[in-house]
Amino acid sequence: MNKEIMTIDNLENKIENLLGYFSEYPNETNKQNLNKIQKDLNNQEYKIAVVANMSSGKSTFINALFGITVLPAFNHATTDSATFIHSEADIEKRAIIYFNDEKKPVEIKDELEREIKQYAQKDEECKDKKYKNVEKIELYYPFKNLQTSSNKDFKITFIDTPGPNSTGESYKQKHQDQTRSVLNDVDLALFMFDYTQLDANLSSDEQGLWDTIKKRHDKDKNFDVYFILNKIDIAFDDNLASIEGEAKDEHECIELMKKEWYVHEEKAIEKLKKAAKVHRINKPKIYPVSSKNQLLKREGPGFGQGKRDFNSFKKVFSEIFPDQWETEFIKYLGIEKLEKDINTYIDNSVKAKILTKINSQLSSIHADEKKGLELRRQTLQKPQQEAEENLIRAKNFLKNRAKEMQEEMKVELSKLEAKYISVMETIVDNAIENELISKIDEMAKRTIHFSQSYAYGEDILNATDDAKRIPLSKMKINLESDKVKIKIDEAVDIRNVSKQMQNFMKNIFEDYKRNYLDVKTDIKEEYFNFERESNELFLTYKKELENQLENALDVKVKILETESIDYNSMLNMDIKVPDSVLDYDFKSAKYETISTSSWWNPFSWGDTEEVEVSSEKYEFIIAPKKMKTSIKTSMKDSVLKFLDNEKNVHKDSIKTYLMNNTDIFQKFRHIKQKEIDSLVEDITSMEKNLISVQSKYSNFIKMTKGK
Repeated sequence: MNKEIMTIDNLENKIENLLGYFSEYPNETNKQNLNKIQKDLNNQEYKIAVVANMSSGKSTFINALFGITVLPAFNHATTDSATFIHSEADIEKRAIIYFNDEKKPVEIKDELEREIKQYAQKDEECKDKKYKNVEKIELYYPFKNLQTSSNKDFKITFIDTPGPNSTGESYKQKHQDQTRSVLNDVDLALFMFDYTQLDANLSSDEQGLWDTIKKRHDKDKNFDVYFILNKIDIAFDDNLASIEGEAKDEHECIELMKKEWYVHEEKAIEKLKKAAKVHRINKPKIYPVSSKNQLLKREGPGFGQGKRDFNSFKKVFSEIFPDQWETEFIKYLGIEKLEKDINTYIDNSVKAKILTKINSQLSSIHADEKKGLELRRQTLQKPQQEAEENLIRAKNFLKNRAKEMQEEMKVELSKLEAKYISVMETIVDNAIENELISKIDEMAKRTIHFSQSYAYGEDILNATDDAKRIPLSKMKINLESDKVKIKIDEAVDIRNVSKQMQNFMKNIFEDYKRNYLDVKTDIKEEYFNFERESNELFLTYKKELENQLENALDVKVKILETESIDYNSMLNMDIKVPDSVLDYDFKSAKYETISTSSWWNPFSWGDTEEVEVSSEKYEFIIAPKKMKTSIKTSMKDSVLKFLDNEKNVHKDSIKTYLMNNTDIFQKFRHIKQKEIDSLVEDITSMEKNLISVQSKYSNFIKMTKGK
């Protein structure tokens, strides 16, 4: 196979040629391999996720990529479920809606754009109950420019993750888990920031996206991240505001605008660049975009104020860049450059890598068949006695030394198995220790701090935010003390204190759990190393076997088909504050009897009344020492059970994978024995069989065009 056949069309033609040949000259193994390669080629998928820590205009951005408003987009977080967008050229536009209640999935084709807006928005904004309780949306809709120039392009799956400002704590945690899980699975992340809230965006990492992106960027060579700075047109307004009132005339105004051109944009880009470097992403790819104006340009500005604003925006470009304003306008909007760079990245870095791999697999099948035919022909052309002697040596080798090699390989694979089981266990142990066990003190302190804030009258959101953000060094909480009394504000329902405390603990544990789930990146890296080492070991024995057979029959081992390793790193634990840790203390109001008599009024002498000197008090009592111990016990019990399951998953995966390698070697040895037995029979009719082999060889060259 030559370098020029590196397009999907040419590879498909090559597969069809080989399949045609193996239909006429049956070889079930090669047909199965070719069918698998063809399936892989036709199902190449590239996953892109757009994520954000805060509301940043994700839906408007995706609509700009469509070139038409499809997803609902407002000035607040609207997406309540993940939307998986499948983009292919000439795809039938439709959507499948999945629900988290008992409703069956719904397929939509008619009035798709109008219907999808209803299903994609938050439940509380839906007037019709049929649009509620959406779990996820599978949307089949082509992007305007992203990899849709040819129906031979790869499929793009673009994932719009749930809005970060989701309503309800359970939904919020679910969406955060879903977003982090998506991030661990996609090929490219578009990490979006809102220019108007950039400082808040950069200071908040409530969903832990920075940490996950940093880990994947560090350890997964097939992952990349683009930083999207949305609403950059507001920086344009900031530039104009900085020169307001300074110009004497229109000419001077234009000159000042040129002077201030892109000043605030550069400042924002620099802020984002510094934040990326803090997380060890030293050469961040940053794309400032104006999704709103790009959408207006593609869809049309409509009428009214939107049209006037859009035209005013364009007019400034025509004044500053009179000769090339349209080019500068498109450049400023940023979307087309982003689309071009994504397509180039997929073509150059992703598609070429995959096509090279498939091309190599086809080359191997082609070369194996050609070489096998040539060797068979050469064997039959040799003097009968010489051919028989060579085959006897080959049979003896396969019967004796090849068996020994198989056993030696099993010993080496066992060492590899022990090594990587230990590696996986260490990764899991360290992650559990660092992200869960070591957080016990912190969890207890933050829970007590939350309880104090809430009992004093803070609302739940503020109390939660404060308890999560406050540095541990500022907390004056002694976990070795037996009792901490917390006075409860009169406005606080005493029955809610314990309940909200439990909710907070679940909430903060979910944060720790999400951090643990980032261990997937480390595990993927070690599985990659494991597969590489095991394949190298296999190829070492393969090469020795080929060398040993070379004098008698030069054979090529079939393609090694490795199984993808499935692993599960999901955590299912529930940490609770036991009742024994909590208590309430009620102190009745105190009264004193005081005299109400007046010396000047004899009739009042001896009068008294009861006066309240201290009001009734509720106190919430926490036992910090007991709390710490109970959390530790609860967590360790859960962790031990989880650890056994987690380690067994990896242990079984490694064992199964290596067992398959051993089986492949054994099957290969048996196949070669049968082939040599067949050649022994062919030698008895050498002339007749040589004619048959030569005819087959000629047809092979013709049917596969000799490549």
